Amino acid sequence: MKTQQYRYTKDGFEAVLYDAENGDDRLLIVIQGLKRLELPSKYAEMFAGKGWSALAMSYYGSEGQPKTMRAIPLEQFRTACDTLKLYENGRFRRFGIYGNSKGAGTALLAASAVPDISLVVAASSFGHIMQGSGGKDLSPCKAMVSLDGKDFPYVPSRGVFGAFVKRCIKEHNVRLLYFFDEWERKGTEENEIPVEKIAGDILFLTSTNDESVPAERDAETLISRLRRMGFAHSYKHINFENGSHNLGFFPINNNLLPQEKKHPEQCRKAREDSLEIILQTLGKWGV
Repeated sequence: MKTQQYRYTKDGFEAVLYDAENGDDRLLIVIQGLKRLELPSKYAEMFAGKGWSALAMSYYGSEGQPKTMRAIPLEQFRTACDTLKLYENGRFRRFGIYGNSKGAGTALLAASAVPDISLVVAASSFGHIMQGSGGKDLSPCKAMVSLDGKDFPYVPSRGVFGAFVKRCIKEHNVRLLYFFDEWERKGTEENEIPVEKIAGDILFLTSTNDESVPAERDAETLISRLRRMGFAHSYKHINFENGSHNLGFFPINNNLLPQEKKHPEQCRKAREDSLEIILQTLGKWGV
């Protein structure tokens, strides 16, 4: 395995390539919900160790990139694909993308904007494009993401926090799920992720007991959209009854998730099963 680093300020995208050195023309882009490259690199190195070259990418928080989830430029994924097409005399010809949590939604959005991406694996994704964080001084675009300086239709944030607080009081509990649940309920068909623009297969991975995002419901919303739009590629939704929001192989903040505390072994099994499904999906990709 060999690595190569790319910088946003120099190359137009922030990433580390983990080359499995096996001549395969497929490259898996790996992103996560957290900033920077530490967690994506753990996944990319693992995939490369299993024979799948992977590009760990940071899409916000690195030098030159937006510091918050506001107007994340999706064109950086296009730049990454264009650049890696030139790697080793054009070795990489097919590109996939895998993301968890916020990274899952961003993966779907990136694939909708970059035709070179022919496979998306989205674990615990949101379903609607939300208003980005931060003030007007950050960018004229207000959505979480932008493309070539143009905004996306988004769910406005006004009223969401108030509804979240009321629900916490009503439920006598404070859960991140309540916040995203209220935000997603405000979503419309107009600001759903435009998954029908993806030029390849889609795999949704969700958990019934997701404590952070109503991902199971959102995946079904996006699948309904694919059906309405006559999507030409394959799509699949696999839901884990006993998993948590952390379906990634390297879980984070497990101490904050009630499902992980109550059923650690079942959640661990869901993560292992999720990884096996991803590896099987990669094996069938483009065959």
